Parts: sequence; structure tokens; C-alpha cells
Amino acid sequence: MSSFSQVDSLIYSNTPTWARPVVFESELMKNYVLDYSRNPFYLEADFNGDGLIDIAFFVKSKLEGKTGILIVNQGKNVGFVLGAGKDMGMGSDIFWCKTWYVYREKFIFNFKDKKKKFLIYYPAIELVKTDDTSLVIYWDKKRYKTHIKNL
Repeated sequence: MSSFSQVDSLIYSNTPTWARPVVFESELMKNYVLDYSRNPFYLEADFNGDGLIDIAFFVKSKLEGKTGILIVNQGKNVGFVLGAGKDMGMGSDIFWCKTWYVYREKFIFNFKDKKKKFLIYYPAIELVKTDDTSLVIYWDKKRYKTHIKNL
């Protein structure tokens, strides 16, 4: 930790202890850096339905500089990166997201698709692009997936 900047040290001290090995020391994170440009700098919820609180951060690919989301599941201390060079349905870079939050509704409504409902089982992450378009990241009981939400 001695090589951390002042901002990194602040983020480290405010990150739950259980998540630190994945976020700051894992093999996975050798390819990414945390992106502190959003507030809050992380979200917490039980994203995969195992009864434990998980955590999500914005990250940037060191190779391409593209932005994505790192989700760390507490139960297994495993990290998943979505975006950051991998297509998520709205591109492979989510630089456009200025607002994000935990989506706690059971359904995603797509009003452009004649009020089509899409069921999700656990809290999800909504990345807002515009007033009428966002991307929802959710756990489908096997893996993280994305769904484009149109109002």
C-alpha cells in the first residue's frame, strides 16, 4: 500500500476489507485501474442473490483506456469485469455513463417496445446514458448480463 497515491489510499481505506484482495491485489486487476470519476465511487447490494453484499466499481482497461464495471461477489471473492473493451450491448466503453445506481425493481419496463416487461431476480446496476436510455447489469442466476432499457 505504500506505493498508493493519496486518492488510492483513501479509496483503499473506504473499500470493505473483504473486497480489497480482489480490487487491489488480484491477477484480474493487473489489466485495469479503478476509475474514480463517478460519485459514488462504488455501489453495494446483493447482486447475485447469495445473501451477501457485493460491490461494484468503475474501472478502465490499461491496454485500451476503455471504461467498464468491476463487480466483486463477496461469497467467493471473485471479480467480474463488464465493458472495458468487451461489448455490453451499448458498446465496449461506458464513458457515456455519468449517473449510476442500484436498480431494485423486479421488472424492467421498455416503453418503446410497447411496455414489454423484463423480470430480474436480484438488485441490479443501472447505468444512465440519457433521459430515455440506460443499461441494466443483472445476475441471471448463472452470470452477469446486460439489458438496454428504453423509456
